[in-house]
Amino acid sequence: MSSLAGNLRVIPFSGNRVQTRTGILPVHQTPMITSKSSAAVKCSLTTPTDLMGKIKEVFNREVDTSPAAMTTHSTDIPSNLCIIDTLQRLGIDQYFQSEIDAVLHDTYRLWQLKKKDIFSDITTHAMAFRLLRVKGYEVASDELAPYADQERINLQTIDVPTVVELYRAAQERLTEEDSTLEKLYVWTSAFLKQQLLTDAIPDKKLHKQVEYYLKNYHGILDRMGVRRNLDLYDISHYKSLKAAHRFYNLSNEDILAFARQDFNISQAQHQKELQQLQRWYADCRLDTLKFGRDVVRIGNFLTSAMIGDPELSDLRLAFAKHIVLVTRIDDFFDHGGPKEESYEILELVKEWKEKPAGEYVSEEVEILFTAVYNTVNELAEMAHIEQGRSVKDLLVKLWVEILSVFRIELDTWTNDTALTLEEYLSQSWVSIGCRICILISMQFQGVKLSDEMLQSEECTDLCRYVSMVDRLLNDVQTFEKERKENTGNSVSLLQAAHKDERVINEEEACIKVKELAEYNRRKLMQIVYKTGTIFPRKCKDLFLKACRIGCYLYSSGDEFTSPQQMMEDMKSLVYEPLPISPPEANNASGEKMSCVSN
Repeated sequence: MSSLAGNLRVIPFSGNRVQTRTGILPVHQTPMITSKSSAAVKCSLTTPTDLMGKIKEVFNREVDTSPAAMTTHSTDIPSNLCIIDTLQRLGIDQYFQSEIDAVLHDTYRLWQLKKKDIFSDITTHAMAFRLLRVKGYEVASDELAPYADQERINLQTIDVPTVVELYRAAQERLTEEDSTLEKLYVWTSAFLKQQLLTDAIPDKKLHKQVEYYLKNYHGILDRMGVRRNLDLYDISHYKSLKAAHRFYNLSNEDILAFARQDFNISQAQHQKELQQLQRWYADCRLDTLKFGRDVVRIGNFLTSAMIGDPELSDLRLAFAKHIVLVTRIDDFFDHGGPKEESYEILELVKEWKEKPAGEYVSEEVEILFTAVYNTVNELAEMAHIEQGRSVKDLLVKLWVEILSVFRIELDTWTNDTALTLEEYLSQSWVSIGCRICILISMQFQGVKLSDEMLQSEECTDLCRYVSMVDRLLNDVQTFEKERKENTGNSVSLLQAAHKDERVINEEEACIKVKELAEYNRRKLMQIVYKTGTIFPRKCKDLFLKACRIGCYLYSSGDEFTSPQQMMEDMKSLVYEPLPISPPEANNASGEKMSCVSN
């Protein structure tokens, strides 16, 4: 295994600097970070490298692929899997990818051999299935059939954390036909809801964690999940596993302090990016517009919650800027001015030539076009360096595409043109903006993107599926407002399509639209989890992260236009640093990490 020290991109316990691609960022330049985040940490290990070395040592102790070991060395799989799950939950798994890959490779071999250390323990079995499926290994859900029917489970012998693991495994259902995971989801979700309703979970942290999972599982944004897990971290989460499975030689305080400091370093970077976005917004004069939504902070939050790696600042900024631009121009097409001025923006982008200020039809058109023109040109120059080739034509083409769809939609609703649901969806998946945001920001992911990749059927499918999820969920939350504005969406069109049959009410139409969104989410997961496709997994994961944004924004309201929960989440993710050594850790100083309670 390669040394983790050579791959370390942050300096976790320094408290005063952040390593970025462009150099060292002094944290004191970001006033949101308080002295609390740089508190002295008393750890039993001398450096972060020592800590990571210890974790690597645990991983590597039993991973042996020699012929002599092919039928042995399964005894540590349960502890290794819960280490992986813990690192992922705390947001520091990125530092151990080669070790995690090796453990999962060995786990898959043992899964195929049906080793009892995996199959005889419900928690390990469910966790192994979930981690392997997400990684792309072909593991049949039929292996979880013994747990699919609640009647076959002795609920007196399993605890809530075990049911939580089964619930999380059930969330990895890829097809409509998978009855095993469907039945598993039905009973585990009902059981956990009942536990909450009867206040039967005395552990307050576990109670809150179950609430969080049940509320909106597929809308848990990566970094918000990390923040939540850091707040609710409890080493007894895996108490159902055998007492022999422990995180040997690892101090609970050490790894928690490491994860908290890593979170604060990312947070400092997100604050810096917000300042950059605000300067860009003012430089583009977008702050002078008298119509539409100002979503700078929302764009910063969503991209920060999606990806935390400090090195991917350019990706987040490109994504956030396009959230802002697409929103501003969409609002202009909807409410900002005459149709002719909206058409003019499209013609200017097609021409791609800046004009003297006096030649634009209005100041609003000038501001919007020059914002797009200058931003895309700047990003194209940066992407040229990243990709080693010009990508400007692609970026401009993406803008022509989305503006053309905006025009079609504007003409359709203002002319009161009749549409079928299929006709509506064939265009509206583009106008939600996922495609342009993802494909432009992906230029800064550190992966060389060829024309073959970007023009592939796989790329189109990935864009369409994630966009359909976001569009359909958005429609469910906005159809009443759009009906008042005399614009249609999938909910109203679905009702219209059944007018000659039994009339379906709004609630039934919303259920059907949500089911269609779920179908598209599963189709997206199928491509992302599949190995050997034209896109590397790193790129495909970006589509899945964007899909979670749609689930987050539109699960129970329109958080994009009327943020409520987002405002609380924004404070905890962007503004409020974590204390490095929380009271729980101080009280448990020197306690060894384990998969069980002592």
